[in-house]
Amino acid sequence: MQLPVLFKNIMEALALASLIDDEKYLDDCQFDLWKQSYVVACTIVYGKLRRSRRLDAVQSGYTALSIVKQGDLMVVANAGDSRVVLGTTSNDDAITPSSSSST
Repeated sequence: MQLPVLFKNIMEALALASLIDDEKYLDDCQFDLWKQSYVVACTIVYGKLRRSRRLDAVQSGYTALSIVKQGDLMVVANAGDSRVVLGTTSNDDAITPSSSSST
């Protein structure tokens, strides 16, 4: 299972659980949902790395790229040596960068 699908499934399960528990309204716990989903997804991926006989999880590098878009708001984050470049394409397939580095 790919990480984006796994992440989406975890988000949906946590959102449903929070609605069932009725402790908080969904709007009040969005950050908690994102944080829990991200931690669970990373834990699952790390577990898969540890079980792999072909990869050394201890000696492997780490990088993460995250994009969260809700309505008109988009938050992009990175950890490690990867960067995100946002852009658009036109009808002639020309690529136009729409972001700049903030590091």
